[in-house]
Amino acid sequence: MLLVAAVATLVAVLAMASPASAQEGNALQSIEPADGASLAERPEQIRLVFNQELAEDDVVVVNLSCSFQPQELGEPEIDDDRLIVSFPVVSVLPKGACTIAWSLRNVDGETVLSSTTSFTVTSDPPAQSTPTSVDGSTGGSAATTTDPFIRQSATQTSGTASEPVDQGSTGGALWFGRLLSTLGILVVFGGLTLISVGWPEGPEYVVTVRFLRAAWVLSLLGTVLYVVAYAADFNGTSLGSALSPGQWLELYDDGWRGRGALLRLVFIGASGWVAMRPERIIDPQTAMWAWAFPGFALIAVSMSRVDGPAPLLGFIIAIAHTFSVAVWFGGAAMVARVVLAGPGEDDLVQATRTFSRISIPAIVVACATGIAQMIRLDGGDLFSTSHGRVLLLKVVAVAAMLFVALAARQQVTMRLDQAHELTVPAADRFRRAFGAEAAFGVVALAFSGWLLGLTPANVDQFPGETYTREITFNDESTELEAVVKIGPARVGRNGFRIEVENPPDNINDLTLVFEPPAGSNAPALAQPIPLQTWGTAQLDIADGLPFPVGGVWTLKLSVSTATGTLQDATSTFQVLDAEGNEVLEPEVLDTTPAQVEIIDQTTTTAPFATTTTVAPETSPPTSESSG
Repeated sequence: MLLVAAVATLVAVLAMASPASAQEGNALQSIEPADGASLAERPEQIRLVFNQELAEDDVVVVNLSCSFQPQELGEPEIDDDRLIVSFPVVSVLPKGACTIAWSLRNVDGETVLSSTTSFTVTSDPPAQSTPTSVDGSTGGSAATTTDPFIRQSATQTSGTASEPVDQGSTGGALWFGRLLSTLGILVVFGGLTLISVGWPEGPEYVVTVRFLRAAWVLSLLGTVLYVVAYAADFNGTSLGSALSPGQWLELYDDGWRGRGALLRLVFIGASGWVAMRPERIIDPQTAMWAWAFPGFALIAVSMSRVDGPAPLLGFIIAIAHTFSVAVWFGGAAMVARVVLAGPGEDDLVQATRTFSRISIPAIVVACATGIAQMIRLDGGDLFSTSHGRVLLLKVVAVAAMLFVALAARQQVTMRLDQAHELTVPAADRFRRAFGAEAAFGVVALAFSGWLLGLTPANVDQFPGETYTREITFNDESTELEAVVKIGPARVGRNGFRIEVENPPDNINDLTLVFEPPAGSNAPALAQPIPLQTWGTAQLDIADGLPFPVGGVWTLKLSVSTATGTLQDATSTFQVLDAEGNEVLEPEVLDTTPAQVEIIDQTTTTAPFATTTTVAPETSPPTSESSG
């Protein structure tokens, strides 16, 4: 009996749970019109077919928009099997792309399924006859042939913040070349520092000269690869095309980062003068230049990242960090590969002790400046950005390097304090320790090169623009959260930036319309936004939208998402005159232009740029106006 009762109970539980389980497993089997379909005329209906029966309380919501305008649909019709839902298309659809945003919601109003599809109507709608009055005159208003909008072509381009043109593996070559360049010059400077401070006998060893020459050649070759890959990335060409030195000079136009790459090539090349004859570092007549060439090369290396808040302070911190790392890492590599290459006399013991002594303050400065740069560039935002997460990996490598370094310094103090020669066991033991320290340094530098290709949380991805108006939008039906920044908000060219924080995908027909003050007789400005996922899009001020009159302008935002369509969410902002004064009475233009001005930006050098790496705000924005 107990077994029968248990089975009966189990069957009852499964029976009660089956509707919910079926609902959770429901999915859209097909949709008409199909996604990507091209239709000669408008469809009669939108038809959704599900693979499981819909519950009585389920609600299917469909929104249709064409050319950024919502279209009217009839009441939904559900077939007897509750598998097919049809929405009659009531509106006469225009020619062009249309977007269907649908969702399935349960009795609690929660969205169970949602998505968007699109189709294209390839022909104009049929002409409609004009009604005629009794006296034979036509009634109604005549259709105007003058388009009231000035449209800005907004295609994603190869701007500084957009995705580069795929011309080969420039990203990997850029990272690898920069890594070799930095490794080599750090070793050269660290080795020369050790020779100058505590090992004047170093240049007498053939292994020393060979090691420094090899490090310099490695740095030079890596720098050439770095500059070639940088030029290819900046100019949007292939690596083969960027081998021409003429393209390298174009990096001068990429700000201090590009100029730093050119200076790095010059000074690393000049450092060969001392790397080939390292005794020049201890010769009073040549010491100044022997220090200058690799020293200026390290300053050029420090120019790899000069963005972010307080850039001048950041540059100073970067210089101190680079020099201290050169003394620490470069000296460790020199000791591991040269000084401790085998047993020797007292000078090898003195060199090891000297490096242990001078590396302690270098370690302190390197760690302190690294923490300062982390605070400046990332703040406390280490987990929500790619830069922060890679930085944490670098911290682990530096921590391992620091642990080995401190242990090695302790052993040097204990075992070599009274020693007068370097024995075979001691050389072998310390070589492994300093070699491990240098190996962790290579890993940390590899992560540093990776970090230079990522954007920290506190760094503006689109620098150089100033915005004076900020408008936020928050719409529950489409789940849209967006911020629009406009500048300089004066008569003339105006740029803008839109940061879409939600939804993460399924964004379609996103557009902004800037309407002039009422009665000004100026045309409106329509700006489609090429974002289909969350992210940022910017139009620079120099190539921005023309505001012909000052006064109170109106910004309207329209978008279709998986959960609905938002049409003309409205906010206002003030536009000053050309001198920066507030306009109380907007100027009235003489005539509306008969021909619409089309600003063509379809070339690869167009200034409109997009990216998909915007950090979410700490609190959701609300719709408001800026004045």
